Amino acid sequence: MKRRTLSFLVVALFTVTASMAARVNATSQEVQKRNLPSVQAQANASGPIPVALPTQAEIVMKGGEKRDGRVVEIDEKGQKLWIQGSREKRSLPLSQIDKIVFPNNAVVYRTNGVQFIRGENSVDTNTQAKWNGIPIGDFRLIDAVKGQAEVKLRSPVVNRGQLRAILAVAKDRQFVVDEMKFEPQKKTVTILVTPY
Repeated sequence: MKRRTLSFLVVALFTVTASMAARVNATSQEVQKRNLPSVQAQANASGPIPVALPTQAEIVMKGGEKRDGRVVEIDEKGQKLWIQGSREKRSLPLSQIDKIVFPNNAVVYRTNGVQFIRGENSVDTNTQAKWNGIPIGDFRLIDAVKGQAEVKLRSPVVNRGQLRAILAVAKDRQFVVDEMKFEPQKKTVTILVTPY
C-alpha cells in the first residue's frame, strides 16, 4: 500500500511539473510575441544616417585610368555609377571601378545646407570609420548637386553598440565620405567616412 501511494505521489508530482512547465513555456512565447514588434521598432527607429559626398570625386578604374566628376547616381539594378563631368553625364560599370576617392579640397554641404571645404579644418584622422558590406540599396543619394546621401546601417555591417556610437556622433557632426569601393557581385559597397 505504501508503494502504491508513493507511486501515485510520484506520478502526480511529474504531472503537475509537466503542466507548470507547459504553462511557463506558453506564457514565455506569448510575452515574446507581444514584445517582438517593440524590439523590431527599436531596431528600425535609428533610421538612416546622413552622409555627405564631396562635390568632386576621382574615380579610379581597375586598369588605373582615372576619371573626375560629381557622383550623381548609383544604379543598383543596372550596376552603374553615373558621374557628371564638366560637359556631360556618363555611366561607368561598377565592375570596372576600383574605388572612388574624394579629394581634400572639394566642397562639402552639411545637411543644414552650410558648405565647407573638406580638409580646411584639422580633423583627427583616427576618427575615420570603415563601414564594410553595405547593401548598395541601403546607400541612397538624395541630392546629387549638394552630395547629400543617407546610409541605412544595420547588422552585420555594424552591431547595436557601434550603431549607438555612430548615432551619437551624427547628432553633432556631419559624416563625410572619404572613399567608396563597390563589390558588384555581392551588391555591396564599403565606405570610409570621417565626422566633421
